[in-house]
Amino acid sequence: MPMMAAVAVFAVGSAICGGAHNGAVLIAGRIVQGLGTGGIDLFAEMILCDIVPLRKRGPYLAIKHVTFAIGTTLGPLLGGVFAEHGWRWCFLINIPVCAISLAVIWLWLNVGGGIDTAEVSVKEELKKVDYVGSGMLTGSVLMLLVALSTGGAPRPWSHSSVVVPMIFGVLGLVGFGFWERCSYCKYPIMPPHIFSNRTTNIAFALTTMHGFITYGFQFYLPPFFQAVKGSSPTQSGVEVMPTTLVVVVLAAVGGPLLSFWGRYKPMHIVGFSLTTLGLGLCTLLEASTSISVWLTLQLVTAAGLGIVISTMLPAVQVKLPESTTGASAGSWAFLRGTGSLFGVAIPGAVFNVRFACLLQTISSESARAKLANGQAYQRATASFIATQATSPIIKVEIVNAFTKSLKCVWIVFAILAGLGFCLTWFEKEYKMRQELNTAYGLKPKKVAGSAKASPSGMDTGVVTPENIDEELGTKPIGLMAADNRRLFEMDDNIKLGDIRGRAGEV
Repeated sequence: MPMMAAVAVFAVGSAICGGAHNGAVLIAGRIVQGLGTGGIDLFAEMILCDIVPLRKRGPYLAIKHVTFAIGTTLGPLLGGVFAEHGWRWCFLINIPVCAISLAVIWLWLNVGGGIDTAEVSVKEELKKVDYVGSGMLTGSVLMLLVALSTGGAPRPWSHSSVVVPMIFGVLGLVGFGFWERCSYCKYPIMPPHIFSNRTTNIAFALTTMHGFITYGFQFYLPPFFQAVKGSSPTQSGVEVMPTTLVVVVLAAVGGPLLSFWGRYKPMHIVGFSLTTLGLGLCTLLEASTSISVWLTLQLVTAAGLGIVISTMLPAVQVKLPESTTGASAGSWAFLRGTGSLFGVAIPGAVFNVRFACLLQTISSESARAKLANGQAYQRATASFIATQATSPIIKVEIVNAFTKSLKCVWIVFAILAGLGFCLTWFEKEYKMRQELNTAYGLKPKKVAGSAKASPSGMDTGVVTPENIDEELGTKPIGLMAADNRRLFEMDDNIKLGDIRGRAGEV
């Protein structure tokens, strides 16, 4: 099944990276890993959306995000240990984890349907892939990332190797938008109709911002602890843990709270307000900052990020019909992933530009040469500063350069979080569906003498496009089959009794 294929691809990519002997092989392995990661992330969301009603998805999404956050928590800590003793295990450790995952999926994941069955044909489904749109979107994002990663340092922004990818990236995104709307694109990967209402669009924007801030914040915390505070890689991994631990706890709380309360807008307002506050105060971080201060700032920021992490996808889908589950979940996962990529690239460009301006404040010519041309981030370690600081003054100069450069990064995050906070006020709240309108569902309990279960596995009385003619019939109330389906399209959360009462609307 697709999920097993994605896990297997990720395992193969990890093996390639673990056995790499040069940069080219390592990059190739990372590309394979990325393909597997994208599949795992998307299929996990789609499976949850297929088997759990919208209002009840909160706890399940929380479990998914908690497990993800646990991995994120252990990552910096284990990465720091491996970096000091054997970096290959940063990748090889994934292989036994993937083996266990494959066994679990094979034994227990069963959501109906299947490959090459009456329901699904691989050949037919492959014909529906929007290869042109996928290529345009992937290529455009890649070009923008290349431009942002090299602009300012090591190359000036006016250099052709920066300007050309930037132009083609922007033009590619514009072309992608036109392609998705044209008549030649029969199966768009981002159907225009999923962007048809304000709340969904705002939720998509918030998702992108959330991915940008979450990944970027955790990416730039280690340089602060290592270059500014003088921590070792392992110690900095421990110091970053409060962020990921709080995200775990609040993600576990946010999902069930959404299911119980059914309101996503107040959670978004609270979450982005806390994130804005925490990131704004991060601009005060410096070498002399006490543990109580930087710990508090981490906790506030992480609380804001964690409380909304399980509410984004339900907010995207609240006004969309169940028939768009795949497209909306795929678009949501792509935008979140794109946000995380730009959350590293854009602040990285800002960091490099600011550090390049501060190089002149470092009196050591040797240190300046090694930190120039965009090399500052990779050398943001206590050991490097110790080897370059031939005097206390030089050490202070280098640390100040890192501090001021990171301050610009915190400002970027704070501005984006503030923009997200403003957007939350324009969301509109809708009642979340509590029944499932798909052909799948959680496995029903077998009860002696019980009525036949609905196609979703739950006796909810919900009418779907597949059973509307059978359940309602055409002759009793004078509706033709086509009219039945048209009535369903008017409201995808409609029940049999409601349809009988609204027959005159068609």
